[in-house]
Amino acid sequence: MERMSYKEIEVNTSKQGKYYKMPNAHFHNVYEIYYLIAGTRKFFIDSEIYNISKGTLVLLERNIMHKTEYSSDKLGERTYVLFNEKYYNNIVESFGSEAVDNCFKRKVFPIPRHRRGYVEGILRQLENEYKSDDEYSERLMEIYIQELFIFLIRYDKSMGENDAHILSSGDEIIQSAARYITENYNKNLSLSDVADFVGMSSTYFSKKFKEVTGFGFKEYILNIRMKKACSLLLETKLSITDIAYETGFNDSNYFGDVFRRIKGISPLKYRKNREYI
Repeated sequence: MERMSYKEIEVNTSKQGKYYKMPNAHFHNVYEIYYLIAGTRKFFIDSEIYNISKGTLVLLERNIMHKTEYSSDKLGERTYVLFNEKYYNNIVESFGSEAVDNCFKRKVFPIPRHRRGYVEGILRQLENEYKSDDEYSERLMEIYIQELFIFLIRYDKSMGENDAHILSSGDEIIQSAARYITENYNKNLSLSDVADFVGMSSTYFSKKFKEVTGFGFKEYILNIRMKKACSLLLETKLSITDIAYETGFNDSNYFGDVFRRIKGISPLKYRKNREYI
C-alpha cells in the first residue's frame, strides 16, 4: 500500500505565542479538523464568529474562508488535520451523508472535560502514524479518523445549541455586517453602504470590523469574491471573463492579476490543475 501524500492528509501540532494571529484569511480545497489543546481563540468562519477555548474541536468544509485571532494573552496550542475529498467520501460511505453533513454544519464542538483525553489521544495517534512510513500507517489513519467521526456523530445528536457561539452585542452587529457582505459580494459594495446597514459611522465601522474579524473591509470582500471565483472555476464551465463579472470584478484583466497575486497561479491554470490544489 502506498504511503499517503500530503495532498491527501496532513497532521500537525504546534504551539502559538500569546498574541498569535493568522496573517491572512485563507480557504483550501480540503477539509479540516482543528482542535485547540490550550489557550483561547476567536474563530472567524465565512461570516460567523466563534469564541473558542481549550478542548474545542472545529470542523471546516473545503473552500470555506476562515481565520483565527487571539482573544486573550494565553499561550496557545493546536492540532489540525487536513484531508481531501477521497477521505471525505470514505467517511460518508461509512456513516452516511446526513450524519457527516450535520457535523460539518455544526462546525464547533466544545468537548466535555472528561472526554478531552480520548479525543486528544486519537489525534496523537493520527499524528504518529502520519509521521510513520510503514505499510500500515495509511490504514491506521483511516481507522482513527473514522473513530473520531463516530464520536462526533454521537456527540452531535446529543448536543443542543453551540455554547461556543456566544457573542457580545458589538460582535453580533459585526457578524450581521459580514453576513450582509457575503450575500451581496458581487455588488458594488462600499464601506459606507455596509456601515449604513448596521447603523455606524464609516470610520467606527471600519475600525470595529477589523477589531472583531481580523479583516480589513476591502480584504474581506476580496476574499469572499476569490473564494466564490475558485468554486466557479472548479465546478462550472463559465469563461474566465464571465466568472470575473459574476464575482463582482468589473475587469477580467484586473481579476486575473488579483487571482495570481492571491493564489500564485492564473485562473486558467487553477482550473486545469484542480487535482493538485
